[in-house]
Amino acid sequence: MKNLALAVCAAATFVATPALAASPFAGVRAEVTAGADDVTGVIRDRTNITYGVAAGFDAEIYPRVIIGAEATLDNVFDRRNIGAGARLGYVLADRVLVYTKAGYANFDPATNAVKLDGFRVGGGVEARVVGGLYTKAEYLYTDLAGNAGQHQGLVGLGFRF
Repeated sequence: MKNLALAVCAAATFVATPALAASPFAGVRAEVTAGADDVTGVIRDRTNITYGVAAGFDAEIYPRVIIGAEATLDNVFDRRNIGAGARLGYVLADRVLVYTKAGYANFDPATNAVKLDGFRVGGGVEARVVGGLYTKAEYLYTDLAGNAGQHQGLVGLGFRF
């Protein structure tokens, strides 16, 4: 009876292992970002540097296809830029994910100008370094109300839990 129970447990483990094996790009993640920033239009841009944090959750919906949601916060000391959005990616190799993203941003130029809302689109490449540690590079464009826009080229370092 013991041998039969061990055989059933071994078979169940063998069958269940592929289902439990998640993509290395799935799960909760947190990251820091920095890069170049250019705000165009009616807003006077005092700096061409951006920095921030992001947190999100990604899931594999089909083999090699990743979908996720994220929240971002940029430039909290000189101006504030809050964003929320979704991303869709494809795993090119075991360590490389390419993705596109779209969402909403609320830009506060920290001057007497009004806060602006806008639609944000972009794309990037994420690469696993070791374990849950990853790096990324991405481009974002935000179409802000009031005839203004924002271009960002970012690099980031993050950890997937």
